[in-house]
Order: sequence, then structure tokens, then C-alpha cells
Amino acid sequence: MFEAILLTVITAATPLVIAALGELVTERAGVLNLGVEGMMIMGAVCAFAATQMTGSPYIGIVAGIVGGGLFSLLFGFLTLTLVANQVATGLALTILGLGISGQLGESFVGQPGIKLQPIVIPLLSDIPFFGRVLFAQDLTFYLSIALVIGINWFLFKSRRGLKLRAIGDNHGSAHALGINVIRT
Repeated sequence: MFEAILLTVITAATPLVIAALGELVTERAGVLNLGVEGMMIMGAVCAFAATQMTGSPYIGIVAGIVGGGLFSLLFGFLTLTLVANQVATGLALTILGLGISGQLGESFVGQPGIKLQPIVIPLLSDIPFFGRVLFAQDLTFYLSIALVIGINWFLFKSRRGLKLRAIGDNHGSAHALGINVIRT
């Protein structure tokens, strides 16, 4: 019973962890992005639609990345190039994403999802209680763990991450130190 609850929590939390990592990098750069929910929902509807149309959840993952990424690019264009207000733009993109996803996803309502096959790690998945929960998950779970480690390394161990954090803390000081605030 408890194992089933943990499996459900991990399955539901994995996309949220990936989105939170994206928002973490954005916030560390000094950008307020309230459009994350709209980007997530666009990615989700694109992923589900592509999976249903092709039968491949891996193509669905790529479509989800593209769908959410396009919304992210739109946010970046509006706030960085056109210098639109970050709060208003983020909220507008969230509302727009919810509306568009409702229209695009309407024809897929009631269709069963296609799941990724779990990757079972031998021996470790046989550990009582936590074995199946942690070591018999799908690709996205392991990818999210790798992303947590990779983004942590990027932000706190790399030169580029240091520049990004400097810009987020005080972009005026970073610019005075010679860091290209727009390009970084």
C-alpha cells in the first residue's frame, strides 16, 4: 500500500521537478517567469497528442520539449527583446497556454495514455520496500535525477553558472565587471 503511494508520488512529481529546475535557472538569472504553468501545460498537451498520434512515448517527450520550449522562447522574446513586463507576460502566457491546450487537447479526451516502460536495475530493484520505488522507474525519473545533479553542478561549480548567478543577484554589478548581461 505505502509502496504504491510512493510510486504515484514519484510519477506525479517527476515533471514538476523538471519544470522547477527550469524555473530555478530562470530565477537565478534574475528573471521572474510566472508562465511556467502555461509552458508545462503546452508541453503536456503536445506530448500527449504526439504520443497518441504516433504510438511512441519517446516522440511524445520530444514533442513536449518542443511545445514547452516554443512557449519559453515566446516569453524570452517578449520580455528580453520587446522589454515587456515579466509579470504580465508570464501570467498572460499561463492563461494562453491553458486556453490553447484546452482546444488542442479536446479531441484526445478519454483516450488512454501510453506509458513508458520502466527501466529495472537488477539487484537494486530487489531491495525490500524502496527497491521497486527507486530502481524500477521510467526514463524520465532517471533523467530528472541527472538534471538535478547537472544543474547543481552548472550553477555552483561552473564559470558560466557563476556568471548567471552574478547577473541574477545584481545585473548592474555584473555588467560593470564586463559580463555580457544580455548574452549570458
